[in-house]
Amino acid sequence: MHQNHHVYKGFRLTAKVARGLQSTGMTDKSSSAPIFTAVVEVVPASLQQDADTYPIPYFVEGNFVFSPAEAVHAAVSHGREIVDALTGFPAR
Repeated sequence: MHQNHHVYKGFRLTAKVARGLQSTGMTDKSSSAPIFTAVVEVVPASLQQDADTYPIPYFVEGNFVFSPAEAVHAAVSHGREIVDALTGFPAR
């Protein structure tokens, strides 16, 4: 299982993955392929408060991926960009 929690620069990033079905044009469900999207929650790691949830631009545009690990990766990567913007210290 892919880790969906990550601490980056003092912020806890949590990927929330959603599973859906991509229709292949057939009428029965057995011909549908699973697809995945995600959002990311960002909160200071030292706090036990409600996290802010951010959509992932790639998924907002209507795109999706075929594995939960790819969705988690996209969410955590975007979460890192958000933290870098919040802290003013971009990754090297």
